[in-house]
Amino acid sequence: MNSTKNLVLKQLLKQRDTWVSGDDLASQIGVSRESIWKAINSLKRQGNDILSRKNLGYRYSGNPFLDVDTIDFYSDHHFENKIIVFKETTSTQDMAKQYLSTHTISSPVIFLADHQTKGYGRRGRSFYSPAQTGLYLSIILPNPDHQLFQVGLLTTSISVVIARVLEQFYPEKKFQLKWVNDVYLDQHKVAGIITEAVLDLESSTAAHFILGVGINLSTQDFPEDLGQIAQAIDPTIKVDRNQLAAALIQHITKTAVNYTAPDLLKEYRKRSLILDKKVTLQLGNTSVFGTAKQIKDDGGLVIQDDYGKLHTFNSGEVIKLRWA
Repeated sequence: MNSTKNLVLKQLLKQRDTWVSGDDLASQIGVSRESIWKAINSLKRQGNDILSRKNLGYRYSGNPFLDVDTIDFYSDHHFENKIIVFKETTSTQDMAKQYLSTHTISSPVIFLADHQTKGYGRRGRSFYSPAQTGLYLSIILPNPDHQLFQVGLLTTSISVVIARVLEQFYPEKKFQLKWVNDVYLDQHKVAGIITEAVLDLESSTAAHFILGVGINLSTQDFPEDLGQIAQAIDPTIKVDRNQLAAALIQHITKTAVNYTAPDLLKEYRKRSLILDKKVTLQLGNTSVFGTAKQIKDDGGLVIQDDYGKLHTFNSGEVIKLRWA
């Protein structure tokens, strides 16, 4: 942040929900009152909700749109010039892959979209991504050692982190996890995670991972085929998406460095909503029926069939779950 507009935004964010006089802003930044006025109007045109009152000054109360500078501020500038926001795009996963095709990176790069026209999850399944009612992001995570050590734990660990962050913003909610990558609330899916490896063609190892996250925050009108599966976390609660994005980015990137930590898998098991329940696991064109008995130390799912035999799976999707 170096322009007058960005410096004004930074000061308003520091003093959010309080009144700041134009004189104070001018003094803090070292510019004229006229420059402050112009910067405020520019920020308003970008969607920032800034109230103006005579004898009181200005008060920032949020921005309904995703904003690079605001996310950068709330993430303590740890990802300065590494955050890219789209008003609309096909998919943040697509944008991340395109970026990697022309850039060499050594630290995380983040992509967010207010609206995705072709958002997708595992197996290429469409993820409904309407504007302003969800949060859709992808993070390129470098894998400098090109190792795939217990890579299945990356998704399980990030699932735990997302549930933790969401509970900070929705303290009255309790989020559960459906193996391997779905976040549930009240028996409905509210978020999905996808982890894709980008291979180094010379060594055929994973040079990077692209982690995608889609969250239904306040979406109410789902397509008919999703109405029985998905729901919003809470349409009545207004969450600052820029603050939520910053919190997710910080916690995900921190956890990705140490995703095999035992406490994360322990919590994943605790939050699991499938253990000891009858499930159907889809494996390509094959379905496996049984009782989910265990999540192994590498993140694999153990299912007991009707004859009492145990089977371990490291891929597949739980497509049916008997709640009672």
